[in-house]
Amino acid sequence: MGTEHQDNDKIEPAPSLTKRGAARRRLAKAGMGAGVLATLESKSAMASMVCRSPSGSLSDGLSTSHYGPKAPACGGLSPGYWKQPQHAWPVSRDLKFTDVFYAASPGTACPVRAASYDNGKCYEPGSYFCAKLEDMLNPQSFDTNKVGMHLVAAYLNLEQKLIDFIDLNDLKTMWSELQTTGRYSPTAGVYWDNAQVANYLASIHD
Repeated sequence: MGTEHQDNDKIEPAPSLTKRGAARRRLAKAGMGAGVLATLESKSAMASMVCRSPSGSLSDGLSTSHYGPKAPACGGLSPGYWKQPQHAWPVSRDLKFTDVFYAASPGTACPVRAASYDNGKCYEPGSYFCAKLEDMLNPQSFDTNKVGMHLVAAYLNLEQKLIDFIDLNDLKTMWSELQTTGRYSPTAGVYWDNAQVANYLASIHD
């Protein structure tokens, strides 16, 4: 995989961006319209819409009463951040995707991983089963809508305690339902497809 594809998930940091600006950026990334953004007057209101569990993101979007007096941790970092080797991880970089999330075996041997690759290429696992968490932070042909990429970033943010409005069981359930049924139900009678799950996961980090 060429280097020209390795940073296309990364949102360049903006050191001067205010917390309000960062929240607005995440809302825009999640698909919120300009009219909705224009009605949000406070940082806490915007944070309450972004920093939500899947079920909480569906209603009561402008209320912070759900959290009580303490605002949720909402400092998730992007896949582009986590894949950079100079950034320390809260877990081992050798963890396989299947050490955390279920993935069915492709029924064939996984590709051999080389010690290094020429011309900026990297290991291409070919399936979730053969991938390390680190592999998933680069775009993979089998990772539709980059849902696995954003799932791994959410997991690392959770382990680093950068977010706390979702837990590991939520992430595992989201992934398991999506893989076994083709959709995820954040609450009774509501179903998200692969693209909607990817959009939600992408919205909870920079």
